[in-house]
Amino acid sequence: MSDTKGSFFSMWYPEPSHLCNEESYCLVCRPGGDVLASSPDFQGFPELTEPSKWFPEWQRLQIGTLDDKPVMLISAPVDALAPQGYVWVNIRPLLGGLNPGKLEALCRASMLSSWDSDNRFCGRCGTLTVQDLKESARTCPSCGYRSYPRVSPAMIVRITNGPKILLAHNRRFPRGVYSCVAGYVESGETLEQTVLREIKEEVGLDAASPRYLSSQSWPFPHSLMLGFETTASGEPEPDGDEITDAGWYPADNLPHIPRHGTIARWLIDDWLKKLGLIM
Repeated sequence: MSDTKGSFFSMWYPEPSHLCNEESYCLVCRPGGDVLASSPDFQGFPELTEPSKWFPEWQRLQIGTLDDKPVMLISAPVDALAPQGYVWVNIRPLLGGLNPGKLEALCRASMLSSWDSDNRFCGRCGTLTVQDLKESARTCPSCGYRSYPRVSPAMIVRITNGPKILLAHNRRFPRGVYSCVAGYVESGETLEQTVLREIKEEVGLDAASPRYLSSQSWPFPHSLMLGFETTASGEPEPDGDEITDAGWYPADNLPHIPRHGTIARWLIDDWLKKLGLIM
């Protein structure tokens, strides 16, 4: 039997018998990637104990289990104030310090909180929706329309040319940070077509057929990042819109790259491992 310690298993239970207590993990989230924590510089997994006394009107449900303990989500409105002694912190800097199970739990909580807020009213007729009791959906009691949590697939690709890797600076990145090429899947595209299109659009290169490597849930607000690798050659030409700079970098002279915990960093580190430069 495999060891499931640290594993997260998704579920949907809008009427949980469990309360947020020492026997469960409780996450309090609001749309936009915020989670309630004990201090502004909090690091780790931001579970709270016995917050059910706060704002009883906030939506709550069990979203899964972690280490066989219930994972509870309290979903706060987008403009909710933090209770005294707590603060809202963005989950982005927390992700790199979490093991896979806690990372999955926090991503699911954040994504469901944003979805719950965005779909309180029916997109077809405007009626107030209700949580479905059997599956992750909100149902319109008037016209029957069902809204499911949205997942937006996006690809991110490691492009190499012999001993060099192509890294690019996106206009939205912090100053000096370079990463892999990435972009959202368009309607009607395969993932492989998206990879080749984004490479051509963003850095002007024709790449070889890509190969899938790994994926990561990315709750900003509801993405699934799908990691690929491919090869290309030639001088990159940034599009000047999204990408302001791009270049080929040898392993011993990399620019500032994304932090640990992101699939972008994993793609780069995996390449360095294959070169025998890191363990």
